[in-house]
Amino acid sequence: MKPIKIVYDEKGNALHVRFSNKKEVYCKESDVGKEIIYSIAEDGSIIGFEILNYLARGERRPSKVLPVKTQVLKAS
Repeated sequence: MKPIKIVYDEKGNALHVRFSNKKEVYCKESDVGKEIIYSIAEDGSIIGFEILNYLARGERRPSKVLPVKTQVLKAS
């Protein structure tokens, strides 16, 4: 399994998550909310996503630690 690249843009308050080295061809807004944008490769696969307004106003932290919630799901 390849490592997942997570980058936080403090100035833009956006969290970028990338799980493939494929070239991004276009982006698509999430149907769930307008705060998530998917990065799509030429073959149509999702290669990452971006969460806009990641931290709530006033929640910006000067430290290098970000609140990232994770959960392990069992396949059904």
